[in-house]
Amino acid sequence: MEHIGGNALVIKEVNINLVRKVLKEKGQATKQQIAEETGLSTVTVGSVLQQLIKENEVFEAELSSSRGGRPAKQFQYNNDFALVLTLFPYEAEGNIVIHCMVANLSGESIFEKNEEVSHIDLESLEHMINPLMSTYPAISAIGIGLPAVESNGKIVVSDYKALIGISLTSHFNDLYQRPVIIENDVNAAVVGFVKRKELIRGHAVVYLYFPDKYPPGAGIFIDGKLYRGKGNFAGEVSNIPVGVSWSESLYQSFEELCDAIAKLIIIMSSVLSPEHIVLSGHYINQTHVNAIIQGVCSHLPQNIMPSISLSENYIDDYALGMIEETLEILEPDIVLTRK
Repeated sequence: MEHIGGNALVIKEVNINLVRKVLKEKGQATKQQIAEETGLSTVTVGSVLQQLIKENEVFEAELSSSRGGRPAKQFQYNNDFALVLTLFPYEAEGNIVIHCMVANLSGESIFEKNEEVSHIDLESLEHMINPLMSTYPAISAIGIGLPAVESNGKIVVSDYKALIGISLTSHFNDLYQRPVIIENDVNAAVVGFVKRKELIRGHAVVYLYFPDKYPPGAGIFIDGKLYRGKGNFAGEVSNIPVGVSWSESLYQSFEELCDAIAKLIIIMSSVLSPEHIVLSGHYINQTHVNAIIQGVCSHLPQNIMPSISLSENYIDDYALGMIEETLEILEPDIVLTRK
């Protein structure tokens, strides 16, 4: 018989996480149901529940319906036990807008706001975060989305020049004493798209975003997780030499834009062979997509031709992805290993 290693404190934490996970997934459950799902004894489950109730992470719900016997007490997870704050800048009609959201542990929005700003720097981000930290003291993690690459603890590539060279994660960790993630905008968007479409594990998805004023970027999602590459540089597709300058003049030419995007897709398909390629951008509509599909079809074998579609919900994809990734910070990662 194999023995699972771990001291008493670790095993206790694992048991708590097992109970927590079942309640999060089911919404509410009886002690017996939790025991069956986790493989723990009802005594252990009862002990864990009492601790979580004491800490206000779980509360007692209505009694379960009876089939002749005594109704069983049900327990429900408190999704407002902790909150997360996400924010990211985006373009809207040539202006910079910062989107802020406070969400509970189920991803439900508690507060949402958009505010136009003149530029993006540390001060503009702190201006949005500070009042929310005071209003919602239960905020336990912060996620900041940016069209940027953070490598070795510093921003090395960004559309916002004032942020280059700054250790954003460390700065905000120290300032707010909370775990913080800095996520690339299109990485977050592909996570949100996959979540929204409920794509099964094993799929590869490339999300290509074409902003109005800046070069395109890609988010790459393979087998249930983001692919970031060395130095988090995966997805910087504007560096691929397709023979165009990604500028507003290109977006004004239907044929040139479709040809450039088709070349990007052919390259991405030849290297990664994804099942899905998603396009998004203010200047791209379904007519573009139809023409791009025709251009790609003439260069790729039919059996590896990806599904090419348009997402008109970039901000929704972005926001959902940021919530998903920020919530992951709060997910315990303690596991038991077999010796």
